[in-house]
Amino acid sequence: MKASTEAFSVSELYLLAAAFGGNVLFGLPEKEILQFQGEEVFQVAQRRLIEKGIVSPEGKITQIGAIIIQTIEAYHQSKKYVRINNLMFAFAFRDKESDEVIVLVELEEQGHYQLRIISKATALRILTEKFPLVAREPEEDEKNFLKVELSHQERREMEEFEPEQMLMNLEFFHLTEEPRERFNARYYQQWLIFTKDEKLIMVDTVNRKYYHASQYWFLKLLFDEMDFPYKEEKSYA
Repeated sequence: MKASTEAFSVSELYLLAAAFGGNVLFGLPEKEILQFQGEEVFQVAQRRLIEKGIVSPEGKITQIGAIIIQTIEAYHQSKKYVRINNLMFAFAFRDKESDEVIVLVELEEQGHYQLRIISKATALRILTEKFPLVAREPEEDEKNFLKVELSHQERREMEEFEPEQMLMNLEFFHLTEEPRERFNARYYQQWLIFTKDEKLIMVDTVNRKYYHASQYWFLKLLFDEMDFPYKEEKSYA
């Protein structure tokens, strides 16, 4: 029986990436870390790929292997990534209007991942089902503002607050922006999003700023970064 092709170890993904000369896969541990562990790591990965029918016993790429390698190469070529908790989305297709994205899923089994091409409609459905914040109903007063920075006292309360399971970690990486450093907001942003007393709280972790945000501002940020199409019915100042 063939081993499942649903999940891959980091070493398996790097072995497959070697087919197109890829030495870096965004969001994964660096290849050099594996190389320091010795050749056995990649030998085990090679055997696993043979068991999965991705590589033949003679070392040739099979038909299904070629399809998987194409997906990994597309992921590798992306110039933008969006991480939402354990999901890393890649936008490898040049046309912003493309209906497809690639998602790299970090599994509970340490060091193992799934890699899939999905439609944006499916991506939105996954996010809505996995993160209740996306489907949250806005409070009535949220029509009157986008985001308001919390006072010093409110911020202290949030720093001591332990969010419930609804916590969302949202990160953006735009690789075409220079310099590629943490404090360049065009290149990188990280937001922690949760609710407290029915209020939507968004934390800019880079600049250490805390906001009471409207659902509209949160969704616009999410939709813009995920290239989800939307129809803006009304703008709020």
